[in-house]
Amino acid sequence: MGGEPVSIIIPAFNQLEFSRQCVEMLQRTTTPPYKLILVDNGSTDGVGQYFDSVAGATIVHAGENKGFAGGVNLGIERAEGHVVLLNSDTLTPTGWLDRLTAGLESGSDIGLIGPMTNYAAGAQCIPNLTFDSMDGVEAYSKQLAETERGRVRDVPKLVGFCMMIRKEVREKIGLFDESFGIGNYEDDDYCMRAICAGYRVCIALDTFVFHYGSRTFAGMGVTDEKWRNLLDANERRFLDKWRKACPDSEAAMKSRRLARRARSSARRGDLVGAANLYEQAISAYPLDAQNHNDVGAVLWHLNMRDAALSYFKAALKLKPDYAEARDNLRDAATALGKLDEVAGLLENGETRREH
Repeated sequence: MGGEPVSIIIPAFNQLEFSRQCVEMLQRTTTPPYKLILVDNGSTDGVGQYFDSVAGATIVHAGENKGFAGGVNLGIERAEGHVVLLNSDTLTPTGWLDRLTAGLESGSDIGLIGPMTNYAAGAQCIPNLTFDSMDGVEAYSKQLAETERGRVRDVPKLVGFCMMIRKEVREKIGLFDESFGIGNYEDDDYCMRAICAGYRVCIALDTFVFHYGSRTFAGMGVTDEKWRNLLDANERRFLDKWRKACPDSEAAMKSRRLARRARSSARRGDLVGAANLYEQAISAYPLDAQNHNDVGAVLWHLNMRDAALSYFKAALKLKPDYAEARDNLRDAATALGKLDEVAGLLENGETRREH
């Protein structure tokens, strides 16, 4: 790191009490040096005034709600060293930053890294965790640090509630894409940009950060149907942007090599090995629809049927006219009694194919 502090960027739109709790916990549990950058995203409930009272922090007042990407970009423009994006509804246990930094720096090709948590979509979530107090969070964090010490896991994407960005990655690929509006999928997009630039995306398995989850969206009234509509719209934006992007990148070529090894393992009858190789291929380059379809088929034979269904869905989303994925998805959903759940996706695939 060349002696530079890590820059921690906390964007907030309202939710004063969560923001206060987040900042005060961070100050108690995080070992200096670090540069704290607080971004008031047009708050109206006193967040801006509170941020102004935080000694030693760099304060940015956006004047309006620029969304997650717009808010963190204001912080990134003022950052130095590695950068951590941290939601204002998180709590950081003792040692979290040291472990996250160690994970990032354990491989020179690791570009982005995130912690485990109690609330997030995907591989970072540890299900069924409940805590009565911060003491419980601290105890669990300490236990995880001991049992998973130094371990990292490659993944195709991270959730932006807590994401560390290597300095070189930030300088190479720049700011977040603000076309995703108030939020969702700008973190997927940033992960893809890092992967296509030749970097790995990883989870620090020994690091835990508590996340209340979706507090800013709830405060804006983006819940239930509005939330689902936002997810759907930004997913379409993400897929439209990336379906044909960087197919000849180093990451895509690595993915194809891993997929060839996976197919060889499957032909030999080593389905577990094939599944592992396919998942590595997807982590290396998440946009190859065939890999999602093929690992789905392997997982189906391993009787991991819900996981298989998810991969078939992902394959058809990536390539709506992919006939084999559509047939696999229909057969799997029928067998699982979930045909209604995927009817829209199947219909969309048929429509794209006809055109």
